[in-house]
Amino acid sequence: MDTTQLRTTNIRPENAVLVYSLDLTKNKAAVWAMNGASLPLLILFGGLFLAYLRLVRPGMGAALLSVPAIDWLFLVGSIVLFVALIVVHELIHGAFFWVFTRSRPVFGLRGWYAFAAAPGWFLTRGQYLVTILAPFLILSVLGMFLMAILPVLPAAVVLIMTIFNATSSVGDLWIAFRLAGQRHPVVAEDRGDGVNFYSLNRLQTEVKP
Repeated sequence: MDTTQLRTTNIRPENAVLVYSLDLTKNKAAVWAMNGASLPLLILFGGLFLAYLRLVRPGMGAALLSVPAIDWLFLVGSIVLFVALIVVHELIHGAFFWVFTRSRPVFGLRGWYAFAAAPGWFLTRGQYLVTILAPFLILSVLGMFLMAILPVLPAAVVLIMTIFNATSSVGDLWIAFRLAGQRHPVVAEDRGDGVNFYSLNRLQTEVKP
């Protein structure tokens, strides 16, 4: 009987068989699909976080109407915060890659998306799910906490950034969905521009990307 590799390693397990591969530099259909999914997610997460805000801050809408006109400094500051949010999102990914591999992660920017990765490292299903979902979960919970305690205008900014972070996590959510659907023990290799899943069942036949 084959032994099953269920720990982090930087050596591809001997019984590993490729069962899923995604390369965003080559698979333009996947890129367009993720972009298309962003709108439904924007509506979904926008509705959920707005409902939460109305629940914890019932008078928020009326208070926002009484806020003086927003000046350009506020707008510039908001843009800076959005950029910082993207950086923090990837740093959270990177922190979990480091926790599981004890190796420095790779960061990059490819036009419309930024990434953190651990190429050459093979993480277990649980480790990789934690790593790719951490920014979505951590920043959503943090945003909900700040919305409940901050003054009106900062709370509104946090609401928008929380919705933005959740919506921009479309790629992470898609990969998590595909990984959770794998029936056999698997390890995952994140290459930044894409990801490979390897089944650890020798009876599985290898599939093409």
